[in-house]
Amino acid sequence: VYGSEDISILPQQGFPLISESFNRSPLANGVVRYVGEPIAAILAKGLTQAADATDLVSVDYEPLEVLVDPSAALDPGAPVLFPDEGSNRVLKFQTEANPEDMKGHDRIIRCRLINNRMAGVPIEASAIIAEPDGNSGLNIWCTTQSPHGVQAAVASALNIDSQLVRVRAPAVGGGFGAKAVVYPEFLVVAWLAFKMKKSVKWTETRSENLVNMAHGRDQIQDYELGVTNSGKFLWLRAQVTANAGAYPVLGAFLPALTMSMASGPYRIPVVDFSACSVATNTTPTSAFRGAGRPEATAALERVIDLAAVELEIDPAEIRRRNFLQPDEFPYRTPTGALMDTGEYEKSLDLA
Repeated sequence: VYGSEDISILPQQGFPLISESFNRSPLANGVVRYVGEPIAAILAKGLTQAADATDLVSVDYEPLEVLVDPSAALDPGAPVLFPDEGSNRVLKFQTEANPEDMKGHDRIIRCRLINNRMAGVPIEASAIIAEPDGNSGLNIWCTTQSPHGVQAAVASALNIDSQLVRVRAPAVGGGFGAKAVVYPEFLVVAWLAFKMKKSVKWTETRSENLVNMAHGRDQIQDYELGVTNSGKFLWLRAQVTANAGAYPVLGAFLPALTMSMASGPYRIPVVDFSACSVATNTTPTSAFRGAGRPEATAALERVIDLAAVELEIDPAEIRRRNFLQPDEFPYRTPTGALMDTGEYEKSLDLA
């Protein structure tokens, strides 16, 4: 049985832009920050032995204050998950518009949207086999979308040259972004195989997968759309709070992609967008099926539908009046995205 004090792997950084204060130990080191976080590794000759041994593990917990609401995580008196950081704010993104440009509207359409957290639920949960190669290296087979990322992380954890680590990613039964994360179990299995000079295998259960594989989405979105009575879009203001979970990884960066897609396929000349990602006592979030961009589309299309209702304009018609036209491309959006081409009205007609 191995705990964090038994495995000499330094805490790992989840994403390059994130402060090292949020770094994660492969096994919980003194503090458990979310339900599903690994706290011990049991090595046995068979699955049945290992499963039986887990019943013998006793953990002495002391309850801490819990944060699951990303908005509450930003309150001045909120408990801080990582005291060295001093705040639960992970990353901030913003593109400011001149207030003088946000005028001329007849109405402002306002809404708050909750883009729900969701689990990836791939057909096949996570699994890894690590096998010493006899030349001071490792052969690894694992369920990953990023074998080079696993290679780099394992080499760093073992303090060996990356060329000594060979990672194979066979057919993995679905990934969709959730399998882009280098999971701490991968590092623990690799470390055990390397130190013991034996092949080690780990296969995640479905219940483990639901709480431990990176989740997707989880944004609170406050939107305002300035429109004329004829249905013309003049400006958009958005404030997004994204839940990055207990150990921020790629999910903390995804609001940047939401910002990039803020104006969608429409001619919205002014966009005032601010977003931040925060740490909470929940499973970390990462990319899932579009990675931040579906969240942008869902929010924008919803506020447009609300505008159509309030202005009593057909929902398809209000979109036609605001679509970017083919002769406007290439087009730089107010949030900086460069769009090369688009025939959105043709797509709507086909639908």
